[in-house]
Amino acid sequence: MPILKPETGVRNEWLLAANFNSIVFDFTARQKIQGQTLNLFIVEQLPVIAPDDYDKRFGEATAYDIIRDHVLRLTYTSGDMAPFARDIGYDGPPFIWDEEERGHLRARLDALYFHLYGLTREDASYLLDTFPIVRREDEVRFGSYRTKALVLAYMNALAAGDTETVVVL
Repeated sequence: MPILKPETGVRNEWLLAANFNSIVFDFTARQKIQGQTLNLFIVEQLPVIAPDDYDKRFGEATAYDIIRDHVLRLTYTSGDMAPFARDIGYDGPPFIWDEEERGHLRARLDALYFHLYGLTREDASYLLDTFPIVRREDEVRFGSYRTKALVLAYMNALAAGDTETVVVL
């Protein structure tokens, strides 16, 4: 597996990891992969958000700020990750693992990436429908396709500049 690292002098590998873990990036990668191997020539064709695009504002916060906060909360749940937290400018205690909060953080991140990729709510709805396993697991656990509902609701909130509201379904 090749090692991917941004060329800039600023250490933002976590930003690349967030991009690679977004639903929209997963969807795009699945369209390119024809077998079981993710070859480097395929990786080079995948659409990665440009660093300057993270300056886009959603209310008072930039996409960069929102992603940094959410990646930190999703990742720093153990003291073992303290060096990572310090690397991105946080020196506090680890965050408590809260499955409900994590679902909201992931949904807001996915909604933000839909915006950064310039996709509409209709595009997002279609794309989310191409994840049958996520849908099935949500329906078993929650009785509905909760991930889709959360992502679409957070897309609306972000479009209105609201980065703080926690969606209640």
